[in-house]
Amino acid sequence: MLIKIEKASTSEGWNVWMDGWCVAFCSYAQAFAFVTRLEGRINSPHPLPVSVGKLELELS
Repeated sequence: MLIKIEKASTSEGWNVWMDGWCVAFCSYAQAFAFVTRLEGRINSPHPLPVSVGKLELELS
């Protein structure tokens, strides 16, 4: 995912772009905090779920 911060062109504020999706913020500090938290969540370990009741197949 491409994440970038840019100054808003039409109003005072900042935009955070995530690929084609944009979120507006009032200040650069808010935009930067959002990006920092988002990148932390994306880069955190994501373990695969473990199935409790596994399906057992019998071969005959």
